[in-house]
Amino acid sequence: MALEKANLRYNIINAILHSQLIHCMNIQRIKNTKKEGVIEFLVYKDKTGYTGVCLTFDIVEEGSNPTELMKSLKEAAELHLETVIKNNLSDELLNRYAPEEYWKKYFELLEGIKKPRSEKSKNSFVVSPYYSPLTRQVA
Repeated sequence: MALEKANLRYNIINAILHSQLIHCMNIQRIKNTKKEGVIEFLVYKDKTGYTGVCLTFDIVEEGSNPTELMKSLKEAAELHLETVIKNNLSDELLNRYAPEEYWKKYFELLEGIKKPRSEKSKNSFVVSPYYSPLTRQVA
């Protein structure tokens, strides 16, 4: 449990630092390359279940279990990254951001984390850096 809390704190701090690079919802991030980058995810509860978004690669999935949805979303993002690297495709495919509506939800969640809450949130997000060692395994 302590490790999970430490990981969550790490993810929150990274997300807040990365959010400082956004300018007027123009969704500008540090440019991802085949050697390194950051992948950002968001899972949130909606009217019929959960929506999961890979904000960096514009991958959207729906599901009834947020944990399974996040797992599926991460697998889809890893496959996308692997495909770009193995086929030596354009780095632009690693910087294909989700629509603004999802980023707004992401930043609302970040703001909500800063405020004390009396109830447990069903929303989650993850910031996943990737570096050369991962890309060497894939290549």
